[in-house]
Amino acid sequence: MAKPKISNSTIKIILIAALTLLFLIPISLIGHLIDDRTSYRREAINSITEPLGRNAELQGLVIVVPYLVHQESVDAKGVPHIQTETKYVIFAPETYSLDIQVNPYYLTRGIFKVPVFNGKIDLKSDFKKFDFSYFNIEEKDLQKKDAILILGLSNTKNLTARPKLMLDGRELEISPVKYNSVSPFRASVCYNLGDFFESANFTSAKKSSEFSLQLSGSIEFQGGEKIRLTPIAGDNTFRMQSDWKSPSFAGGWLPKERELSDKGFTALWEIAGLSTVYPKSWHSENTFNAESVEISFIVPVNAYKKIERSVKYALLFLIIPFIALLISEIFSRVKIHPVQYCLIGLADVIFYLLLLSISEHIPFDFAYLICAVSVSFATFFYASAIFKKPKWGGLLSGVQLVSYIFLYGTLQAEDYALLIGSIGLFAVIVLLMVITRKVDWYELNQPADGQ
Repeated sequence: MAKPKISNSTIKIILIAALTLLFLIPISLIGHLIDDRTSYRREAINSITEPLGRNAELQGLVIVVPYLVHQESVDAKGVPHIQTETKYVIFAPETYSLDIQVNPYYLTRGIFKVPVFNGKIDLKSDFKKFDFSYFNIEEKDLQKKDAILILGLSNTKNLTARPKLMLDGRELEISPVKYNSVSPFRASVCYNLGDFFESANFTSAKKSSEFSLQLSGSIEFQGGEKIRLTPIAGDNTFRMQSDWKSPSFAGGWLPKERELSDKGFTALWEIAGLSTVYPKSWHSENTFNAESVEISFIVPVNAYKKIERSVKYALLFLIIPFIALLISEIFSRVKIHPVQYCLIGLADVIFYLLLLSISEHIPFDFAYLICAVSVSFATFFYASAIFKKPKWGGLLSGVQLVSYIFLYGTLQAEDYALLIGSIGLFAVIVLLMVITRKVDWYELNQPADGQ
C-alpha cells in the first residue's frame, strides 16, 4: 500500500495552527497574572484607604422626634391594660446646601499610588413645617425634650474632627446616646435638640409651620478615591472645588455646571427633592434605597485595563507574524525550522509580559513604545540572520511594528474597538490576497520527502 504524501505547504500550515493553539497557553497564564496584579493593586488601595474610612459619603441630615403610642389591651381576667411604646418620626430639611473644598494627594504602597483626600464641608440647612397631625400624633404624646438631629455618614473614620453644627448661634451638643436603630443612615452622629423643641407648640398646623430651625456648621473629613453626597431635602445644592485635574462624575445626578482646567475643577449640583426617594417626613420603620452624587478622583490611565484588553487581541497578533513568516519563506525559498517559528511566536508572547511589568513603573504609553520597538528590533535581527538578507528581517519587523501600532490605536479608541478590529482584519485578508495572488500553490505542493 502506498504511503500518503504530505506536502511541505500543508505541513507548514498545520504547524502554524498548532503553534498558535500552543501559544494560547502562555497567553492565558499572562491573563491570570494580570488578574493577580489587579487584585494586588486593589489590596494595596484597601490597605491605604481603610484607615481613612475608604470612600467618604455624607448621607444627609434629619431631625428625629420620639412620641408615645398607647395601646389598650385586656388580659385573661378581663382587666384592661394600657401599654405605652416609643416610636419615632423623621423630618427631612427643606433646604440642604453643601459647599465643599477637597484637597487630594497621593499615598503609595509599594509600586502603587492611590489618590486620597482631605477637605472641609460648609453646611447650611433649614427645617420647617413639622406637621405631626399627618401621623395622628397628639401634642401631649410628643417627647420633645428627646428630639435629636442626626448627621448621616458611611463611616465615622471619615471624620478628622468633631463636626460642629450651630443652631441659633449655639453649638449643638453631641448626644452620648447612639440611635442606630432609629437612624436612616449607615453611621450617625447625633445631637441633642431638646432645648429647642421643648418650647415649641404644635397644637395647630399654623403653629407647626411657624416653627423652623436654621442650621449651619462645618465638617472636616478624609477618605480615598471617591466622595458621595446624598440629596435628602426639598431643595439640594452641592458645590465642590478641588485642584484635582481628572475627576469623574457619576451617580444619580450629573453636575448642572462644571469647569475643568489645569488648576482643578469646580462643579455645581442643584437637585429637587421630587427626584429623590425621600419624602418630607416618615416613620423610622421605613427604609429607602437612596441614590447619590459620586465624584471619583481617578488616576488618568489604568494600565491593567488596557493590558487586559490587549491580551484579548493576542490570537490575531500571533497569527499575523506567523503568516508573514510563511509568506517570506515562500518567496525567499529559505526553509524555516519549526524552532524558528517558535522563537518568533515567543517574542510576541513576551511582549505582553514586558508591557505588564514595565507599565507598573512608567506611564503606559511610554512602556508600550519601549516594548513594541524592542520586540520589533529583536525580530529584525533574528529574521535577517535566518533569511541571510536584511530586507526579509525588515519586512517581518515592519509587519510586527504595524501590528503593534494598530493594536495601540484599538486600545485608545475603546468605543470603536470592534469597528477598528473588523476593518483591520479585513485589510489583512485583502493584503494577503494581493501578495499571494501570483503564487502557484500547486507548484509549492511538493511532498516533504522530495518524492
